[in-house]
Amino acid sequence: MSGEPLIAFREVSRHYGAGDTLVRALDAVSFEIADGEFVAVMGPSGSGKSTCMNILGCLDSPTEGQYLFRGLDVADLDRDRRALLRRHYLGFVFQGFNLLKRTTAL
Repeated sequence: MSGEPLIAFREVSRHYGAGDTLVRALDAVSFEIADGEFVAVMGPSGSGKSTCMNILGCLDSPTEGQYLFRGLDVADLDRDRRALLRRHYLGFVFQGFNLLKRTTAL
């Protein structure tokens, strides 16, 4: 890749619980996604895909490491600026999409 990546994970970890109940949903994951690149996140159940996507979508934060969007550390953004990042740059289609039956596309 040339230039600054659109998205970069630098040793990102997300852990839940503590001691005997510690779950390492992500453990020191690093990758980069270039502007215009298409990426598929694949893996078996429990491999951290949803956790990764929740961090990418600013719905969760890493326990350790850095999530950079266009070189900006997302951890430095307050709640309102993360919401603006989602609104202007990130799209999310949830597996459980919770459509309203009374509402149409029109």
